[in-house]
Amino acid sequence: MNMEITFKTATIDDCEALCNIHVSSIRELCKEHHPDGEIEVWSKGRTPERYKNHIHNQYVLIAQHKNTAVGFGTFNKKTGEIIQLYVHPEYAGKGVGSRILENILNIAGKADLNEIHCSSSLNAEKFYLKAGFKAGEKCINFINGGKVTCIPMRKSIK
Repeated sequence: MNMEITFKTATIDDCEALCNIHVSSIRELCKEHHPDGEIEVWSKGRTPERYKNHIHNQYVLIAQHKNTAVGFGTFNKKTGEIIQLYVHPEYAGKGVGSRILENILNIAGKADLNEIHCSSSLNAEKFYLKAGFKAGEKCINFINGGKVTCIPMRKSIK
């Protein structure tokens, strides 16, 4: 689908949109690959307030369609970690995530990094593999006092 997507750097005014995208993405897009208990732990306690720290301390890029936030990526330029990359379920599979990742890769290429990495959800593994990442062994992330299965992913950028 050829959809016009624009990008902007997140501001504090975007916290509610980030929260809505994050929670809806977890609850809708991950439910086929993660058990209900993981979905609940992963999505609980998400409030707009929680995104302020990322906006102040990381690179947070928002993808927009007709001035509406439809996805976002959070990247640590110092460590090379993609902390978050989520797309609203209504826009999943339409190239939004790939465009966010492309922008993050461009930013990473300008930084003094040899590789980038992330902890992928089980449903996003194919997305990252298609983008040239290498998968590690499944592991557990501890989130909100619970456990969520993830896959460490790495990609050389030099």
